[in-house]
This record gives sequence, structure tokens and C-alpha cells, in this order.
Amino acid sequence: MTMQALNQLVARSIIDPTVVDAYSGGKISDVLSLFDFSADMRSQLSGIQANTWAEYAIQAYGIVKVAEEQVSRITLPSPLEGLLPEKGSADKEQVA
Repeated sequence: MTMQALNQLVARSIIDPTVVDAYSGGKISDVLSLFDFSADMRSQLSGIQANTWAEYAIQAYGIVKVAEEQVSRITLPSPLEGLLPEKGSADKEQVA
């Protein structure tokens, strides 16, 4: 979800000059609060030091990508696991 929020932020910056103006004025945290970033992510993104909006967007992408990779490492089993019969088990002979 964070990458989607970053995409929305960058897309909005293309059509809305107030986003870049807010960044230039040191008020990017006000703009970030309009998007679906967690408080921790907003804090990290607000602390980025860059000379231009393009550099900021590149650094923000790197931070968001690392955060999403850490979240995606958690792998949960499928709810269907153990409920569906195994393939080939119906063919096996069963003894009572």
C-alpha cells in the first residue's frame, strides 16, 4: 500500500505544483499526511535531504521499496492447506 501512496504522491506532483512548492518550502510532511503512509513512513520520508524534487522522489522510492520488501518476507500458509485432499491420495489403497 505504501508504494501505491508514493505513486499517487509523485503523480500528483506532476499535475499539482503545490506538492513541489511544499517540498521546496520544507513542508512536505503536510502533503504526506494527505496520503496513506504510516506515521513511521511519513517520518522517514519527511527526513529525506535532497536538492531537488526528483532526487527526493528517488530516495523516497528506495525507502518505500525496502520497507515493502521487509513486509513481504512474511509468508503465511494458505487457508486451504490441509483442507483439500492431496493429489493421488484417492488412488492409494487404504487399510482399516
